[in-house]
Amino acid sequence: MSLKINKLDDNSPRKERWGQARRLEFIDSRLLWTGKVNRSDLVEFFKISPPQATLDFAEYAGRAPQNAKYDARERAYVAMPTYSPVFTEPSSARYLAELHAVTTGLLSTDLSFLGSPPPAEVVSFPSRQVNVVLLRETLAAIQSNKALEITYQTMARADADVRVMSPLALAYDGFRWHIRAYCHLREDYRDFIFARILLAKPSGAAQATIADDKEWNHFIDVEIAPNPLLSEGARRVIELDYGMSDGKLKLKCRQAMGYYLLARLGLKEQENENARSQQIVLANRAELSVYLPTIVRPDR
Repeated sequence: MSLKINKLDDNSPRKERWGQARRLEFIDSRLLWTGKVNRSDLVEFFKISPPQATLDFAEYAGRAPQNAKYDARERAYVAMPTYSPVFTEPSSARYLAELHAVTTGLLSTDLSFLGSPPPAEVVSFPSRQVNVVLLRETLAAIQSNKALEITYQTMARADADVRVMSPLALAYDGFRWHIRAYCHLREDYRDFIFARILLAKPSGAAQATIADDKEWNHFIDVEIAPNPLLSEGARRVIELDYGMSDGKLKLKCRQAMGYYLLARLGLKEQENENARSQQIVLANRAELSVYLPTIVRPDR
């Protein structure tokens, strides 16, 4: 599978001029995370004229008069003590997700609202590449309710086998993307890892829909808690680390994703007695016991 990618000329415009709503969000975001923003920030980022930037700041001031004032010494609008975000979400998760994307190169700095973020580093893991052609074939099959004939390499056999599956959804387990699909061979819903699909081609109509996938549509609650063998102080640290309330944290996930969640948390098997290596436990294992044996694993 191969696809020629035509890159944009480096001299082409960075972006089209977005609407004023997006520029107001930019002003709000800069005030939220850096405490100030000036006209040149707006001009350079959106490639607009200085008069248009002036109009945008006037519009922002009219809608949020208690948020910013012009500081002649800073030559910028600075956030006032009464500042409250109006056009952007005050979410640390959103900020850190964007910082992660910028740090790893997934998002160009000239497309980020962060401005001048602090130095940051992200631990590198082996990348799990998804072939562009295969992804396009999969998306097309999902959108048109078609099946795919795939050559799939499993861990159980040395030789790859050919089978037909109906792609229904995409899922991410924290490390890699896979296809949630109905396997025509096994007549069941399975997960197919992109990297193990060697070839793929259209193969008639799909034989299932995502609405019929019970494990995908059923949600379970996974409750984690500090290992009771830890000291009281250590348990408190774990509660703070995970943002627990009353000593527990409830995570909602699709039953079809339960295997991956428990694997990521190191809770697939019964907890061991080594509290240092097993800092959290599955607090509702008994409640989930009816689902644990049927949590779908990747088609190996």
